[in-house]
Amino acid sequence: MSGMSAEQRGDLVEMLLPQAAGLVVDVHDGSAQEIAERLRGLSRHELEALAVVLAGLVDPDRSLGEALRWVDFDERGEPLRRLPAGPVRAMRDVASSMPCPSPVGGVDEVAVSRALAPGGRGVRLNQRERRLAVQAGIRRGMTHAQVGDRLGMSVDAVQRSWERWKGRELPVRSVA
Repeated sequence: MSGMSAEQRGDLVEMLLPQAAGLVVDVHDGSAQEIAERLRGLSRHELEALAVVLAGLVDPDRSLGEALRWVDFDERGEPLRRLPAGPVRAMRDVASSMPCPSPVGGVDEVAVSRALAPGGRGVRLNQRERRLAVQAGIRRGMTHAQVGDRLGMSVDAVQRSWERWKGRELPVRSVA
């Protein structure tokens, strides 16, 4: 999805919302076959975008246990005698303790600087680099709108990222 314009990404999301809703219903009320049929009709690109759309439907401030509270059966379809115990920490906190899979694994500080430079829009950044770019941009005196424009993010997303990470330093492992 990174090679697409914001409008193209928006159109794809709008197209996939009914599929996301259908998959949610199939997972809750349907069969494995219905789920497989729904997914089989999607390209790899659409499947990746669908994962993003579904993640957008989940509140990251809920715990995994709360998010799975509706599950009352095991992997064989048998009724659960007790609900699965999940972490009481919010998904956001669980996710921040897990390394984000990245082909590089580190932070390319040059890419971050290029992304924030005038005309640097479109520089591909991994999740850690994007977080660092938000921090660096705001600390350099850029507005949320300027950072968002350079990184292809909405102002709200920049503000949320800044609020989430402003009190912490991101571990930076430079790419050699």
